[in-house]
Amino acid sequence: MLLLALAAPLAAAADEQSGSDSESGTLQPTYEPRPPAQKPTYSTDYIFAITRAVTDSTLVPAARVPLYFLSIPTDLVFLPIELIAGFFPGE
Repeated sequence: MLLLALAAPLAAAADEQSGSDSESGTLQPTYEPRPPAQKPTYSTDYIFAITRAVTDSTLVPAARVPLYFLSIPTDLVFLPIELIAGFFPGE
C-alpha cells in the first residue's frame, strides 16, 4: 500500500512530461470570448422618473392618487430636461 502511494505521483509526473512535448506549453481557451457589450447611447430612465417612483413605491394605492396630481405636472414641466438627460445614462 505504501508502495502504491509513492508510485502514483511518479506515474502522474511521467504522463505530464510526455503530454507537454506535443503541445507548445501555452493555454488555449475552450471557447472564444464574447466581445464587450456596447454602452447604451440613450436611456429612458429619466423620463417621468418621479411618476415612476410613485408607481413603484410601497404606499397604499389610496395614498398614491394625491401624489400623482403632484408628480405628473412636475414631470411634464421637467420633460425637456429629462429628454436631454437620457443622452447621459448613469452606471
